[in-house]
Amino acid sequence: MRNKIGEIAEDRIKHLLVEWLVDKSLITKPRVSKNPIQITNEYSLVRGVTMRFGSEPDVSFASGDTLLAVLEIKGGIDPAGALERYGAARKSFEHAMRVSPKCKNFYLGGVFTAELNRRMNNDRLVERSFNIIDILQQSQAREEFFLEVFHHTLRLV
Repeated sequence: MRNKIGEIAEDRIKHLLVEWLVDKSLITKPRVSKNPIQITNEYSLVRGVTMRFGSEPDVSFASGDTLLAVLEIKGGIDPAGALERYGAARKSFEHAMRVSPKCKNFYLGGVFTAELNRRMNNDRLVERSFNIIDILQQSQAREEFFLEVFHHTLRLV
């Protein structure tokens, strides 16, 4: 059941990403309509950016061969597994930095413990973290996340 929560969170974040991009007319291929949104593995965005959904990382943004940003979505809500989920995300971030040293890494988590926050604050691999529950429930948190990724990092809006 705990794994299912993480899968649902990942699916919901992917849908929110595509919905937001459709609303802003930032997807050039494939043609996407909102009712209902069909999720595919790859989207071409404006300014030559490609967004890919995968397993490691969960979401990546690239321009040609240059990896610009990655999102790791860890929606589990069991505090006992928070550090383990972060460790898995960290491996993905390390790989991204080896591929592209200027890549920005974003951690989206379902639960943040004091120890997890301490480790992330001391970890230069993490550009910024976001709480999935806040993104899903609070329009202000959702907009802050979208602006960080699509305005400040990718410069698409």
